[in-house]
Amino acid sequence: MSVQEDFRKKNKPVNVKAIFDLVMGLVYLVMGAVLAASKYIGLELTFPPPEIITIFGIAAIIYGAFRIFRGVKLYKEA
Repeated sequence: MSVQEDFRKKNKPVNVKAIFDLVMGLVYLVMGAVLAASKYIGLELTFPPPEIITIFGIAAIIYGAFRIFRGVKLYKEA
């Protein structure tokens, strides 16, 4: 292996889409956890019924986990 190839491997470009997926996945996870546990932590939202808020929170957690999985997969490919 030449010195140039070694240098290129160490200084590979940052995959912005992977980083964005990781950050947004974390945001969705936190938001979903807060919404799913809203009635236990005393957060009162008036418009949608509490069951809908819990279902939306669980869906946001699942979507956040998917975004994190996709971000990790993209980051390892690059």
